[in-house]
Amino acid sequence: MTASSGVDTKSVLCGIAPVEAVLFDIDGTVCDSDPIHYAAFREMLQEIGFNGGVPITEDYYIENIAGKHNDDVARLLFPDDFERGIKFTDDKEAMFRRLVGDKLKPVSGLDKVRKWVEDRGLKRAAVTNAPRPNAELMISILGLSDFFQAVILGNECEHAKPHPEPYLKGLEAIKASKEHTFIFEDSVSGIKAGVAAGMPVIALTTGNPEHILMEAKPSLIIKNYDDPKLWAVLEELDKKSGTSDSPVAAISGMLKSVICGLSPVEAVLFDIDGTVCDSDPIHYAAFREMLQEIGFNGGVPITEDYYIENIAGKHNDDAARLLFPDDFERGIKFTDDKEAMFRRLVGDKLKPVSGLDKVRKWVEDRGLKRAAVTNAPRPNAELMISILGLSDFFQAVILGSECEHAKPHPEPYLKGLEAIKASKEHTFIFEDSVSGIKAGVAAGMPVIALTTGNPEHILLEAKPSLIIKNYDDPKLWAALEELDKKSGTRGA
Repeated sequence: MTASSGVDTKSVLCGIAPVEAVLFDIDGTVCDSDPIHYAAFREMLQEIGFNGGVPITEDYYIENIAGKHNDDVARLLFPDDFERGIKFTDDKEAMFRRLVGDKLKPVSGLDKVRKWVEDRGLKRAAVTNAPRPNAELMISILGLSDFFQAVILGNECEHAKPHPEPYLKGLEAIKASKEHTFIFEDSVSGIKAGVAAGMPVIALTTGNPEHILMEAKPSLIIKNYDDPKLWAVLEELDKKSGTSDSPVAAISGMLKSVICGLSPVEAVLFDIDGTVCDSDPIHYAAFREMLQEIGFNGGVPITEDYYIENIAGKHNDDAARLLFPDDFERGIKFTDDKEAMFRRLVGDKLKPVSGLDKVRKWVEDRGLKRAAVTNAPRPNAELMISILGLSDFFQAVILGSECEHAKPHPEPYLKGLEAIKASKEHTFIFEDSVSGIKAGVAAGMPVIALTTGNPEHILLEAKPSLIIKNYDDPKLWAALEELDKKSGTRGA
């Protein structure tokens, strides 16, 4: 169904219920950046005498440039000199980045639609034809860095929009299905890409007039995110999906199929690093400094992304093999020295994850069994537990280094169950790393993942049952409240 079909617009998204994900374009869709792009093109094209030195009109910009990939723009503006065209568009993007800082504003109502997406726990990605420096700058200025779980760029695909590939890559990145996903777009090129990818597209008139957008056959056209037509559609979708803006409704499917299956709950297992304390920044600082000292990576400090993707949550044996593939003994010596450095740094820097006292009380009030299960060396684990005042809380501490196999193998979590005499059918886990989540899932227990040390899109790969920001997250307490109802328990 399209915006021009005359069918009741409230029903345009009902076919995708229950909704699973939302994909967003960036330029003109989350921010009103087209006037800045137009100003940059207009000035630079006039400077080089394009169109006989007559400034391009806004209509020319909308019809020929807006929303297109820079390769296509280069071919249009410089049909006989593609390399010159690419150099021109690169220079224009640099000018855009200089202009954008104090001029970029979110599209009206963006905060409202962001909250709608977050309250329902929906997956989300940005899919854009913008160059990466532009995309990352705009996302950062708008405060959306923690919102998007993936950012897909047309120039990093074989085909950019209007080809469907970027949107299909977006689905793949967040592990969502096109049958339960919809798109926000503002350009003809982007709408065509979304429609070709098999998803309904809601088009915004921020950068293009409605009659032009209609040619690409969006499902709905709105002025901005405050448009009453949008909220009528989303309200109808909520009814079909059985969701609302309450945290309980946002995770109802998970509650019924996973968490409530634990009832009556018997035990809770906790990782330590990044799960009960925000220790990853201290580990990262120690690795970064010590690796730079020995000239690793040519003396260039490792990035936080490198640390997250390659080191965080892994057992030191695995880190040693990665960092010193030709000298395992040197690797082990290095990681031992790094752990000693961590223990020197940790004393006045270690803080509990927000809400830890609250979840500790929830566990204790219900008399649940509990254990810590970690890949950390014993001196680190005991020091962190002591600093956090958890020595009397945990009834057992299981170390990966004292098992035959460390995480991501399930053995440490199975040993944790054995130590406190609990059953996996009535136990769940708190974790923060891909390695740890995989271990818990492989051990047959639901895992609640925290985004303290890893972004949500990375954690999703390991298939946790629920992802939360910290122990204050309303989604967690909605889940625990539902579990209490099923178990017939409540706080003291």
